[in-house]
Amino acid sequence: MTLAHPAPMAIDVPGPGVYTIRLRGHLDRLTGARLLRLVDARLQLARHGHADTRHVLIDVTEVDSIGPGALPALTHAEHAAGRSGLTLDVVGAGALAARLGTLDRQALARFRSFPTVAAALAGLEAGA
Repeated sequence: MTLAHPAPMAIDVPGPGVYTIRLRGHLDRLTGARLLRLVDARLQLARHGHADTRHVLIDVTEVDSIGPGALPALTHAEHAAGRSGLTLDVVGAGALAARLGTLDRQALARFRSFPTVAAALAGLEAGA
């Protein structure tokens, strides 16, 4: 059986201490809630010593559009990560911002961002 559409999310561990959630398609309130559950689960694992995690990357490179409720979910995920002593950064926000309205673009600009996961890994390693 094949799926008509690829999954809206995927997870990866591209380097030591780095957890990446890749988002695809339309980012809305429902996807934002799923994102929060993934971030919360990873924070719980890290808090209890079951996962070496210092950084969470949210890769929006393949996001086509953003609906209501999505950016507040990113903001909440960032605060939750910060309370646990982790950083949360966005990958691909620059390309996505070009397809957004002014308010969404300003909200997305609040996050520290990297153009690619490789650039994020290099920046995190250098202490950016």
